[in-house]
Amino acid sequence: MRQPPFEHCLDCPIIIKLMDACPLSPFWQIVQEEGFSGLADTTLLYELFMVIISLVPWISGLILGILLLKRRDMRSLIRAGTHLCAHITCDVVKVVYFREDRPDGSCSLKYGLPSCHSIFAGLYTSWVLIEILVIGMKLKTRHIIAVISMLIVPYSRIYLIYHTLKQCIYGWTIGFVFAVMGLTLHHQCKKRRKNKQVKVKQ
Repeated sequence: MRQPPFEHCLDCPIIIKLMDACPLSPFWQIVQEEGFSGLADTTLLYELFMVIISLVPWISGLILGILLLKRRDMRSLIRAGTHLCAHITCDVVKVVYFREDRPDGSCSLKYGLPSCHSIFAGLYTSWVLIEILVIGMKLKTRHIIAVISMLIVPYSRIYLIYHTLKQCIYGWTIGFVFAVMGLTLHHQCKKRRKNKQVKVKQ
């Protein structure tokens, strides 16, 4: 089994390590020894940006969960459920079907195909774009910010040596498929509910 090649992988905070978002440089050691002044190097700032982008799917997932608890509507339930099913599928096919290692230099020893971060990003982006371009949902600033962030996620996974381009493409494609299935289910549920309402009125 491969071993982490960088000592800073072991020094990475546990929460960041669990989210598979450790930077390439001994980032945390530099902060401890030199403070935030040690981050003046543009390379380190760029790595920090990549780490933050890699955390976007986790943050977005938390937001979707909060919205589900707050709204408790059919759309939020189906959307959150679709993301959950996609994540479970990712974990299963990684171990059972593909069993492909991550690239050399990765801080993670888990299998890398497909990229779960890319699945989330692909699902989220596809869902929003389909709702806007096909269904006609109103475009808002938060949608633009979210989509741009999600589009960078696969690149951040490659930059931080957690995945290969192939693993990210597989992930994004699976995410797109789940988005189509989730929105189709939502459409069918809305259609069935409307039919029931029409029958009750009659």
